[in-house]
Amino acid sequence: MMFYNDQPADMIMYQGLALKELGQPVAANSRFYKLISYGEAHIYDEVKMDYFAVSYPDLLIFDENFTRKNKAHCCYLMGLGNLGLGNLEKAKEHFEETLQLDPHHLLARLYLRGIQ
Repeated sequence: MMFYNDQPADMIMYQGLALKELGQPVAANSRFYKLISYGEAHIYDEVKMDYFAVSYPDLLIFDENFTRKNKAHCCYLMGLGNLGLGNLEKAKEHFEETLQLDPHHLLARLYLRGIQ
């Protein structure tokens, strides 16, 4: 799950895109694969609430399904990584899955529109 101090995932993708434009494809691709790898590694995590944590970005304590929210986030990360790599069909699939799990995921919706 994402905590308050974590770097936003889309910023990691934009770092990769900037590095690609600067002629540093290895460094760029490492950012994209980092997003994909994290999503693949954590998509099936069983997430439980730590009620004493103080760094949640939103009112997650009222969300009833943390595992589903985590899966949506992992799909989103894999979508970003594939978008950066230029794998538009895979990115589209991951953003669509994100929206199936969380129809209110604004950034997934925006990136999906950009692909279409």
